[in-house]
Amino acid sequence: MSKRMPLGPGGTYKTGQRVPVSGDWADQYGTVIWIEQGNTFPPCIDRKGECAYRSLITVAATA
Repeated sequence: MSKRMPLGPGGTYKTGQRVPVSGDWADQYGTVIWIEQGNTFPPCIDRKGECAYRSLITVAATA
């Protein structure tokens, strides 16, 4: 994982920050999108002009 530090509340990444790792990211409203590492986090989807705070969605592996 990258050394980039989350700037949003509760350890979330906010709009405009670089994506530290590719994966599924959820915003504060529960909208999940896949974002590739190195891109920047976009603003909220369907909420014009609003900053999004995103967390990486992790799925536990099952045997």
